[in-house]
Amino acid sequence: MRILQLHNDHQSLGGAPEVMEHEAGLLRRAGHIVEQYRLPPAEELGLSPLRAAAKAVWNVEATRDVARLITEFGPDVAHVHTPFPLMSPAVFRTAVGMGVPTVTTLHSYRYSCIAATCFRDGHVCEDCVGKRLKLPGIRHRCYHSSLGGSTALTASLLLHRQLGTLHHKIDRFISLTAFGKRLLVRDGLPEDKIIVKPNSMADPGEPTGQVDPPYVAIAARLIDVKGIETLLRAWPHVTPGVALKIAGDGPLRDAVEQAAAGDRSIEYLGWVGEAEVGRLMAGAQAMIVPSEWYEGLPLVILRSLSYGTPLVASDLENICEDVIGDGAGVAFAVGNAASLAAALSSIVTDRGDWLARRDRARQSYLSRYTPEQDVRSLEGIYAEVIAARSAQGRSAQ
Repeated sequence: MRILQLHNDHQSLGGAPEVMEHEAGLLRRAGHIVEQYRLPPAEELGLSPLRAAAKAVWNVEATRDVARLITEFGPDVAHVHTPFPLMSPAVFRTAVGMGVPTVTTLHSYRYSCIAATCFRDGHVCEDCVGKRLKLPGIRHRCYHSSLGGSTALTASLLLHRQLGTLHHKIDRFISLTAFGKRLLVRDGLPEDKIIVKPNSMADPGEPTGQVDPPYVAIAARLIDVKGIETLLRAWPHVTPGVALKIAGDGPLRDAVEQAAAGDRSIEYLGWVGEAEVGRLMAGAQAMIVPSEWYEGLPLVILRSLSYGTPLVASDLENICEDVIGDGAGVAFAVGNAASLAAALSSIVTDRGDWLARRDRARQSYLSRYTPEQDVRSLEGIYAEVIAARSAQGRSAQ
Protein backbone atom coordinates (compact mmCIF):
# COMPACT_ATOMS: atom_id res chain seq x y z
CA MET A 1 0.00 0.00 0.00
CA ARG A 2 0.96 3.63 -0.51
CA ILE A 3 0.19 5.69 2.59
CA LEU A 4 0.23 9.48 2.84
CA GLN A 5 0.70 10.68 6.42
CA LEU A 6 -0.31 14.26 7.29
CA HIS A 7 0.47 16.12 10.49
CA ASN A 8 0.55 19.64 11.93
CA ASP A 9 3.47 19.97 14.36
CA HIS A 10 3.00 21.86 17.62
CA GLN A 11 5.53 23.95 19.51
CA SER A 12 5.00 21.95 22.70
CA LEU A 13 6.45 18.46 22.52
CA GLY A 14 3.92 15.66 22.47
CA GLY A 15 3.48 12.05 21.50
CA ALA A 16 1.73 12.54 18.12
CA PRO A 17 4.82 13.07 15.91
CA GLU A 18 6.66 10.28 17.72
CA VAL A 19 3.74 7.93 17.08
CA MET A 20 3.52 8.96 13.43
CA GLU A 21 7.21 8.30 12.84
CA HIS A 22 6.95 5.00 14.72
CA GLU A 23 4.04 3.89 12.53
CA ALA A 24 5.84 5.03 9.38
CA GLY A 25 8.76 2.80 10.32
CA LEU A 26 6.49 -0.16 11.02
CA LEU A 27 4.70 0.25 7.72
CA ARG A 28 7.90 0.64 5.71
CA ARG A 29 9.42 -2.47 7.29
CA ALA A 30 6.23 -4.32 6.37
CA GLY A 31 6.82 -3.39 2.72
CA HIS A 32 4.52 -0.38 2.37
CA ILE A 33 5.49 2.99 0.90
CA VAL A 34 4.99 6.01 3.15
CA GLU A 35 5.12 9.70 2.23
CA GLN A 36 4.64 12.55 4.71
CA TYR A 37 3.25 16.08 4.62
CA ARG A 38 3.90 18.18 7.71
CA LEU A 39 3.21 21.77 8.60
CA PRO A 40 5.40 23.57 11.17
CA PRO A 41 4.03 24.98 14.42
CA ALA A 42 2.11 28.23 14.08
CA GLU A 43 4.66 29.91 16.35
CA GLU A 44 7.48 29.16 13.90
CA LEU A 45 5.52 30.96 11.19
CA GLY A 46 4.95 33.96 13.43
CA LEU A 47 1.17 33.49 13.47
CA SER A 48 -0.93 34.82 16.30
CA PRO A 49 -3.49 32.46 17.92
CA LEU A 50 -6.22 34.26 15.94
CA ARG A 51 -4.49 33.85 12.56
CA ALA A 52 -3.55 30.26 13.34
CA ALA A 53 -7.08 29.36 14.38
CA ALA A 54 -8.50 31.11 11.31
CA LYS A 55 -6.49 28.75 9.12
CA ALA A 56 -8.14 25.88 11.00
CA VAL A 57 -11.41 26.85 9.31
CA TRP A 58 -10.11 26.25 5.78
CA ASN A 59 -6.47 26.36 4.79
CA VAL A 60 -6.45 26.88 1.03
CA GLU A 61 -2.66 26.54 0.73
CA ALA A 62 -2.63 23.24 2.62
CA THR A 63 -5.42 21.77 0.50
CA ARG A 64 -3.49 22.73 -2.65
CA ASP A 65 -0.32 21.12 -1.28
CA VAL A 66 -2.19 17.94 -0.38
CA ALA A 67 -3.88 17.81 -3.80
CA ARG A 68 -0.49 18.15 -5.48
CA LEU A 69 0.99 15.41 -3.30
CA ILE A 70 -1.91 13.08 -4.03
CA THR A 71 -1.43 13.64 -7.76
CA GLU A 72 2.32 13.05 -7.55
CA PHE A 73 2.40 10.22 -4.99
CA GLY A 74 -0.86 8.42 -5.76
CA PRO A 75 -1.65 7.18 -2.23
CA ASP A 76 -4.09 4.39 -1.48
CA VAL A 77 -5.03 6.05 1.81
CA ALA A 78 -4.41 9.36 3.63
CA HIS A 79 -3.77 9.09 7.37
CA VAL A 80 -4.14 12.47 9.10
CA HIS A 81 -2.56 12.51 12.54
CA THR A 82 -3.29 16.12 13.59
CA PRO A 83 -4.91 18.64 11.21
CA PHE A 84 -5.11 21.45 13.80
CA PRO A 85 -4.52 24.29 13.91
CA LEU A 86 -3.06 25.18 10.51
CA MET A 87 -3.85 22.29 8.18
CA SER A 88 -7.61 22.30 8.83
CA PRO A 89 -10.12 19.47 8.32
CA ALA A 90 -10.48 20.68 4.73
CA VAL A 91 -7.68 18.25 3.81
CA PHE A 92 -10.09 15.35 4.40
CA ARG A 93 -12.41 16.79 1.77
CA THR A 94 -9.53 17.24 -0.65
CA ALA A 95 -8.39 13.64 -0.28
CA VAL A 96 -11.87 12.10 -0.58
CA GLY A 97 -12.66 14.38 -3.51
CA MET A 98 -9.68 12.87 -5.29
CA GLY A 99 -10.78 9.32 -4.51
CA VAL A 100 -8.45 8.71 -1.55
CA PRO A 101 -10.02 7.31 1.66
CA THR A 102 -9.06 8.98 4.93
CA VAL A 103 -8.17 7.87 8.45
CA THR A 104 -7.37 10.05 11.44
CA THR A 105 -5.79 9.23 14.80
CA LEU A 106 -7.24 11.04 17.80
CA HIS A 107 -4.08 12.00 19.67
CA SER A 108 -6.09 14.60 21.61
CA TYR A 109 -9.71 15.67 22.07
CA ARG A 110 -9.60 18.58 19.61
CA TYR A 111 -12.71 17.45 17.71
CA SER A 112 -14.72 17.78 20.95
CA CYS A 113 -12.79 20.47 22.85
CA ILE A 114 -11.02 23.45 21.31
CA ALA A 115 -8.36 23.25 24.03
CA ALA A 116 -7.85 19.59 22.99
CA THR A 117 -7.46 18.53 26.63
CA CYS A 118 -10.92 18.52 28.26
CA PHE A 119 -9.16 20.32 31.11
CA ARG A 120 -9.79 23.85 32.40
CA ASP A 121 -9.04 25.83 35.56
CA GLY A 122 -7.38 22.90 37.28
CA HIS A 123 -10.04 20.26 36.64
CA VAL A 124 -11.50 18.00 33.97
CA CYS A 125 -14.02 19.90 31.84
CA GLU A 126 -16.58 18.39 29.46
CA ASP A 127 -18.66 21.55 29.00
CA CYS A 128 -18.36 21.34 25.21
CA VAL A 129 -18.77 17.58 24.80
CA GLY A 130 -22.10 16.89 23.10
CA LYS A 131 -22.55 20.47 21.87
CA ARG A 132 -22.34 21.15 18.13
CA LEU A 133 -21.46 24.78 18.89
CA LYS A 134 -18.67 24.89 21.48
CA LEU A 135 -19.78 28.16 23.11
CA PRO A 136 -18.21 27.40 26.52
CA GLY A 137 -14.84 27.20 24.77
CA ILE A 138 -15.35 30.71 23.41
CA ARG A 139 -16.60 32.04 26.72
CA HIS A 140 -13.58 30.69 28.60
CA ARG A 141 -11.13 31.53 25.78
CA CYS A 142 -9.91 27.96 25.81
CA TYR A 143 -7.66 28.24 22.76
CA HIS A 144 -4.47 29.96 23.98
CA SER A 145 -6.57 32.34 26.14
CA SER A 146 -7.57 34.13 22.93
CA LEU A 147 -11.17 35.19 22.28
CA GLY A 148 -10.57 35.54 18.54
CA GLY A 149 -8.63 32.30 18.30
CA SER A 150 -11.22 30.39 20.33
CA THR A 151 -13.99 31.76 18.12
CA ALA A 152 -12.18 30.81 14.91
CA LEU A 153 -11.40 27.27 16.06
CA THR A 154 -14.98 26.82 17.25
CA ALA A 155 -16.14 28.02 13.84
CA SER A 156 -13.92 25.40 12.19
CA LEU A 157 -15.46 22.56 14.19
CA LEU A 158 -18.99 23.83 13.57
CA LEU A 159 -18.45 24.37 9.84
CA HIS A 160 -16.99 20.94 9.26
CA ARG A 161 -19.76 19.28 11.22
CA GLN A 162 -22.34 21.21 9.22
CA LEU A 163 -20.64 20.33 5.93
CA GLY A 164 -20.43 16.67 6.88
CA THR A 165 -16.64 16.58 6.84
CA LEU A 166 -16.44 14.71 10.15
CA HIS A 167 -19.26 12.31 9.34
CA HIS A 168 -18.75 11.65 5.63
CA LYS A 169 -15.20 12.63 4.65
CA ILE A 170 -13.39 10.74 7.40
CA ASP A 171 -13.65 7.00 6.84
CA ARG A 172 -12.23 5.93 10.21
CA PHE A 173 -11.37 7.63 13.48
CA ILE A 174 -8.69 5.78 15.45
CA SER A 175 -9.17 6.20 19.19
CA LEU A 176 -6.30 5.16 21.44
CA THR A 177 -8.64 3.96 24.20
CA ALA A 178 -12.18 2.70 24.67
CA PHE A 179 -12.80 5.75 26.84
CA GLY A 180 -11.83 8.04 23.97
CA LYS A 181 -14.31 6.28 21.71
CA ARG A 182 -17.10 6.65 24.26
CA LEU A 183 -16.37 10.38 24.58
CA LEU A 184 -16.48 10.85 20.80
CA VAL A 185 -19.79 9.00 20.58
CA ARG A 186 -21.20 11.26 23.30
CA ASP A 187 -20.02 14.20 21.22
CA GLY A 188 -22.06 12.97 18.27
CA LEU A 189 -19.47 11.30 16.04
CA PRO A 190 -20.56 8.07 14.31
CA GLU A 191 -19.80 5.05 16.51
CA ASP A 192 -19.41 2.67 13.56
CA LYS A 193 -16.53 4.76 12.22
CA ILE A 194 -14.49 4.79 15.44
CA ILE A 195 -11.89 2.03 15.90
CA VAL A 196 -9.98 1.50 19.14
CA LYS A 197 -6.33 0.91 18.31
CA PRO A 198 -3.70 1.71 20.92
CA ASN A 199 -0.20 2.78 20.10
CA SER A 200 2.64 0.30 20.30
CA MET A 201 6.08 0.16 21.82
CA ALA A 202 9.19 -1.73 20.73
CA ASP A 203 9.81 -4.84 22.82
CA PRO A 204 12.89 -4.38 25.04
CA GLY A 205 13.03 -8.13 25.63
CA GLU A 206 12.49 -10.16 28.74
CA PRO A 207 12.45 -7.99 31.90
CA THR A 208 15.59 -7.84 34.00
CA GLY A 209 13.66 -7.19 37.23
CA GLN A 210 13.81 -4.78 40.13
CA VAL A 211 16.98 -3.39 41.62
CA ASP A 212 18.02 -2.58 45.19
CA PRO A 213 17.53 -0.34 46.98
CA PRO A 214 13.84 -0.32 45.93
CA TYR A 215 12.36 2.76 44.30
CA VAL A 216 9.34 4.04 42.42
CA ALA A 217 9.68 6.51 39.59
CA ILE A 218 7.97 9.03 37.37
CA ALA A 219 9.12 10.21 33.94
CA ALA A 220 7.11 13.18 32.72
CA ARG A 221 7.06 16.82 31.80
CA LEU A 222 7.01 18.75 35.06
CA ILE A 223 3.71 20.57 34.53
CA ASP A 224 0.60 20.84 36.64
CA VAL A 225 -1.67 18.54 34.58
CA LYS A 226 0.82 15.69 35.01
CA GLY A 227 -0.03 15.51 38.72
CA ILE A 228 3.45 16.50 39.89
CA GLU A 229 2.19 18.68 42.73
CA THR A 230 -0.16 15.92 43.92
CA LEU A 231 2.79 13.51 44.01
CA LEU A 232 4.96 15.94 46.00
CA ARG A 233 2.14 16.42 48.53
CA ALA A 234 1.63 12.67 48.81
CA TRP A 235 5.24 11.58 49.22
CA PRO A 236 5.81 12.62 52.87
CA HIS A 237 2.92 10.33 53.85
CA VAL A 238 4.17 7.21 52.03
CA THR A 239 5.28 4.33 54.27
CA PRO A 240 9.11 4.38 54.49
CA GLY A 241 10.97 1.66 52.61
CA VAL A 242 11.02 2.91 49.04
CA ALA A 243 12.67 5.88 47.32
CA LEU A 244 11.25 8.20 44.66
CA LYS A 245 13.10 9.03 41.44
CA ILE A 246 11.80 11.87 39.25
CA ALA A 247 12.91 12.28 35.62
CA GLY A 248 11.81 15.23 33.52
CA ASP A 249 11.88 18.99 33.24
CA GLY A 250 9.44 21.86 33.04
CA PRO A 251 7.89 24.76 34.97
CA LEU A 252 7.62 22.75 38.22
CA ARG A 253 11.31 21.89 38.28
CA ASP A 254 11.99 24.29 41.17
CA ALA A 255 9.30 22.61 43.29
CA VAL A 256 10.78 19.19 42.56
CA GLU A 257 14.32 20.35 43.36
CA GLN A 258 13.14 21.88 46.65
CA ALA A 259 11.38 18.65 47.61
CA ALA A 260 14.50 16.62 46.79
CA ALA A 261 16.70 19.01 48.79
CA GLY A 262 14.53 18.52 51.87
CA ASP A 263 13.97 14.75 51.60
CA ARG A 264 16.81 12.28 51.05
CA SER A 265 14.36 9.66 49.74
CA ILE A 266 13.65 11.83 46.64
CA GLU A 267 16.14 11.93 43.78
CA TYR A 268 15.68 14.39 40.94
CA LEU A 269 17.32 13.14 37.74
CA GLY A 270 16.50 16.03 35.43
CA TRP A 271 15.81 15.42 31.76
CA VAL A 272 17.31 12.06 30.79
CA GLY A 273 17.78 10.22 27.51
CA GLU A 274 15.73 7.32 26.20
CA ALA A 275 18.21 4.66 27.28
CA GLU A 276 18.33 5.99 30.84
CA VAL A 277 14.53 6.19 30.99
CA GLY A 278 14.43 2.53 29.98
CA ARG A 279 16.81 1.55 32.77
CA LEU A 280 14.81 3.65 35.21
CA MET A 281 11.58 1.88 34.28
CA ALA A 282 13.08 -1.61 34.21
CA GLY A 283 14.44 -1.34 37.75
CA ALA A 284 11.48 0.37 39.41
CA GLN A 285 9.00 -1.26 41.76
CA ALA A 286 6.35 0.74 39.93
CA MET A 287 6.02 3.71 37.59
CA ILE A 288 3.71 6.53 38.68
CA VAL A 289 1.28 8.14 36.21
CA PRO A 290 -0.63 10.74 38.26
CA SER A 291 -2.00 12.72 35.30
CA GLU A 292 -5.02 14.90 36.02
CA TRP A 293 -6.35 15.28 32.48
CA TYR A 294 -7.64 12.90 29.80
CA GLU A 295 -4.33 12.00 28.19
CA GLY A 296 -4.87 9.87 25.10
CA LEU A 297 -2.67 6.95 26.09
CA PRO A 298 0.62 8.04 27.66
CA LEU A 299 3.53 6.24 26.03
CA VAL A 300 5.07 5.91 29.50
CA ILE A 301 2.35 3.34 30.28
CA LEU A 302 3.16 1.20 27.25
CA ARG A 303 6.88 1.39 27.87
CA SER A 304 6.56 0.58 31.55
CA LEU A 305 4.44 -2.47 30.78
CA SER A 306 6.95 -3.61 28.17
CA TYR A 307 9.55 -3.85 30.96
CA GLY A 308 7.14 -5.75 33.18
CA THR A 309 6.92 -2.80 35.56
CA PRO A 310 3.46 -2.23 37.08
CA LEU A 311 1.82 1.16 37.44
CA VAL A 312 0.26 3.46 40.00
CA ALA A 313 -2.12 5.56 37.93
CA SER A 314 -4.83 8.13 38.48
CA ASP A 315 -8.32 6.69 38.17
CA LEU A 316 -9.26 8.52 34.97
CA GLU A 317 -10.68 5.79 32.76
CA ASN A 318 -8.59 6.56 29.71
CA ILE A 319 -5.42 6.10 31.76
CA CYS A 320 -6.21 3.25 34.14
CA GLU A 321 -9.01 1.21 32.53
CA ASP A 322 -6.86 -1.40 30.78
CA VAL A 323 -4.11 -1.30 33.42
CA ILE A 324 -6.58 -2.23 36.15
CA GLY A 325 -8.45 -4.69 33.94
CA ASP A 326 -5.20 -6.52 33.23
CA GLY A 327 -4.17 -6.51 36.90
CA ALA A 328 -1.04 -4.57 35.96
CA GLY A 329 -1.29 -1.87 38.61
CA VAL A 330 -3.52 0.09 40.96
CA ALA A 331 -5.48 3.31 40.63
CA PHE A 332 -5.85 6.20 43.06
CA ALA A 333 -8.35 9.05 43.16
CA VAL A 334 -7.16 11.67 40.69
CA GLY A 335 -5.67 14.73 42.36
CA ASN A 336 -5.99 13.15 45.83
CA ALA A 337 -2.64 13.11 47.64
CA ALA A 338 -3.88 10.86 50.47
CA SER A 339 -5.17 8.28 48.00
CA LEU A 340 -1.89 8.34 46.08
CA ALA A 341 0.11 7.98 49.32
CA ALA A 342 -1.96 4.91 50.25
CA ALA A 343 -1.40 3.34 46.84
CA LEU A 344 2.35 3.93 47.02
CA SER A 345 2.50 2.65 50.60
CA SER A 346 1.04 -0.66 49.46
CA ILE A 347 4.24 -1.22 47.46
CA VAL A 348 6.05 -1.40 50.80
CA THR A 349 3.41 -3.28 52.78
CA ASP A 350 2.19 -5.72 50.09
CA ARG A 351 5.38 -6.71 48.28
CA GLY A 352 4.00 -10.09 47.24
CA ASP A 353 1.05 -8.53 45.45
CA TRP A 354 3.28 -6.09 43.60
CA LEU A 355 5.70 -8.83 42.61
CA ALA A 356 2.81 -10.76 41.04
CA ARG A 357 1.79 -7.67 39.11
CA ARG A 358 5.11 -7.70 37.26
CA ASP A 359 4.15 -10.78 35.25
CA ARG A 360 0.71 -9.33 34.56
CA ALA A 361 2.28 -6.05 33.40
CA ARG A 362 4.46 -7.86 30.89
CA GLN A 363 1.50 -9.93 29.67
CA SER A 364 -0.57 -6.76 29.27
CA TYR A 365 2.11 -5.40 26.94
CA LEU A 366 2.38 -8.63 24.94
CA SER A 367 -1.39 -8.88 24.50
CA ARG A 368 -2.05 -5.25 23.52
CA TYR A 369 0.91 -3.09 22.59
CA THR A 370 3.45 -4.91 20.42
CA PRO A 371 4.56 -3.46 17.05
CA GLU A 372 3.39 -6.64 15.30
CA GLN A 373 -0.18 -6.12 16.51
CA ASP A 374 0.02 -2.43 15.64
CA VAL A 375 1.01 -2.89 12.01
CA ARG A 376 -1.56 -5.64 11.51
CA SER A 377 -4.25 -3.33 12.86
CA LEU A 378 -3.17 -0.47 10.62
CA GLU A 379 -3.12 -2.73 7.57
CA GLY A 380 -6.60 -3.97 8.42
CA ILE A 381 -8.01 -0.48 8.87
CA TYR A 382 -6.45 0.75 5.62
CA ALA A 383 -7.65 -2.27 3.66
CA GLU A 384 -11.17 -1.82 4.99
CA VAL A 385 -11.50 1.86 4.06
CA ILE A 386 -9.87 1.32 0.66
CA ALA A 387 -12.35 -1.44 -0.13
CA ALA A 388 -15.31 0.61 1.13
CA ARG A 389 -14.39 3.68 -0.95
CA SER A 390 -13.79 1.52 -3.98
CA ALA A 391 -17.23 -0.05 -3.59
CA GLN A 392 -18.80 3.40 -3.26
CA GLY A 393 -17.05 4.49 -6.44
CA ARG A 394 -18.36 1.47 -8.36
CA SER A 395 -21.92 1.98 -7.12
CA ALA A 396 -21.82 5.65 -8.19
CA GLN A 397 -20.91 4.73 -11.76
